[in-house]
Amino acid sequence: MKWIGILLLFLSSSGMGLYASQCLRNDVRRTEKLIALTEECSAYIRYQQPELDELIDILSTNPTYQEFHFLRNISENSNPYLMPSAIWIDAIRNDSAVPIPTREILESLGHVLGTTDIEGQLSALELHRIQLQQTLSGCRERYQKQGKLYQSLGILTGCMLGVLLW
Repeated sequence: MKWIGILLLFLSSSGMGLYASQCLRNDVRRTEKLIALTEECSAYIRYQQPELDELIDILSTNPTYQEFHFLRNISENSNPYLMPSAIWIDAIRNDSAVPIPTREILESLGHVLGTTDIEGQLSALELHRIQLQQTLSGCRERYQKQGKLYQSLGILTGCMLGVLLW
């Protein structure tokens, strides 16, 4: 019975370390998808020139971005009596799939999309894409340093608890 308890403590602490490392990895992957989202927005605006609600509808149905609920929320909650930026910011803040380091950048983008001419929107998207790339490099660096640390700490904590309870 004692062995089972020790094994469970080891597995749970190791699992917590692996989970924390996986969260950092997810931030990297999701930030990469958000960069691709800004690039796709630029392409649509440049070549098809859709209205903001049409653009959001197109992106919300794209399977690449299905994990981001903010696109679908913006599409569903669009209201001619509310400012699109208010809907955008609210949707970003309520989407747990959006990495925390990227939220401020995306909220800033919500203030610009649909409010300027095509060249202004393209310039804003390029600026926000560059900011997201800088955030991505920080996320990658954090994952490389802290990801392995979390994994090791989880395993070592499990070993330590096993030795202490032995």
